[in-house]
Amino acid sequence: MTEDEFRSELAARGYNEPRNAEFEPHADGDLHSHDFSAMAMVTKGEFRLGLEDETRVMGVGDWCEVAAGELHSEHAGPVGATLLVGTK
Repeated sequence: MTEDEFRSELAARGYNEPRNAEFEPHADGDLHSHDFSAMAMVTKGEFRLGLEDETRVMGVGDWCEVAAGELHSEHAGPVGATLLVGTK
């Protein structure tokens, strides 16, 4: 997916204007949840999203959606990761 396509999808699904989220190389986050839903697309590097029953490995152009309250963990690859993230 291109950034323009992602921005259009965010708007169509009612998400706020996205922001960049930077992750340091090998960043390793604990299992947590948010009180908001998030939709994110990788724009640089590699990102791993750990969910209850799977781990998704994502590269540039890949995207994911995490519902409010859903337990997940966030991990960056060896060069770090940059994500474009919209919330609602």
